[in-house]
Amino acid sequence: MKKYLKYTPYYLVIFFFYWPLYELFSLLITDPYTLKGLYIYNIILFSPLVTFIVSLLYSYRFRFSLWWLIGNGLLFCFTIITFGEFILIYLLIYETLALAGMASGIGIKHILQK
Repeated sequence: MKKYLKYTPYYLVIFFFYWPLYELFSLLITDPYTLKGLYIYNIILFSPLVTFIVSLLYSYRFRFSLWWLIGNGLLFCFTIITFGEFILIYLLIYETLALAGMASGIGIKHILQK
């Protein structure tokens, strides 16, 4: 069990940007136009950036992992709760960014260990 607990913070950060952040936005902001703008910023900018950075840190600390990519894909399913639909193009973009982040993390680790 301890083996899996070390991966939990990485998954929690990704999970936060896929669902609870939307709930936090809706609790704090009552203006529908501002709320819609924040949703769009999260979909287009914040979530992909966080996915890339967390994947980079994950692969730097651990290694390249297919389970990380699968876990990100499964966590993306929580957007169904928020939007009521599953948007395949965003899943593909986020998975591509996670893959690029993991490749960057491995590259950085390889360069720094030389």
